[in-house]
Amino acid sequence: MAQVEQAVIPEDELASELAPAPFADVVWLFVRIGLTSFGGGLSAWLYREVVGARRWMKDEDFLGALTMSQVLPGANVINLSIYVGHRLHGGVGAAAALAALLLPPMVVVIFIAMLFQHVGNVPWLHNFLEGIAAAAMGMTIAMGLRSGRRALANGRWSFGVIAAVFVAIGVLRWPLVPVVLVLTAIALVFARKKRTIE
Repeated sequence: MAQVEQAVIPEDELASELAPAPFADVVWLFVRIGLTSFGGGLSAWLYREVVGARRWMKDEDFLGALTMSQVLPGANVINLSIYVGHRLHGGVGAAAALAALLLPPMVVVIFIAMLFQHVGNVPWLHNFLEGIAAAAMGMTIAMGLRSGRRALANGRWSFGVIAAVFVAIGVLRWPLVPVVLVLTAIALVFARKKRTIE
């Protein structure tokens, strides 16, 4: 008697099912991130919200978008916001995400700049801003470590590419664009070979 095999879905696949992303929630998220983020932690916060808390995107999709946004010209978080908005709601989503991220903070920054002229010498204000900058750096480092762990899981060649980028740009001070173009080509060759072997 022939046994019928049942398809078993792995638990990690079930956990990675994406949740719906209502348009109003996407816009409000970008408004909130734009208004409450300071320093360089925007990408890390966006990752935590879009991937971790709301499950609107998969981990590998977001990290791929982050890599692409760092390679493209312009500010990383702007490129990333356009990508996430487009991924969730097409062209309208991209425009809405960008506007929601930039316009409300721009109004607040103009107001704060006017206020700062009057209270700029208050010592606790400088300490407060330094604390916010430290928190943003911590979030950025945490996201870098997470993406580094994922890259290292792909094999030793990933570590070689990471080390080559660090040495070429961080130590030798070579120009960014040629280094990225050459190492991207090398990484694609290694990735293709690995996929062929699998």
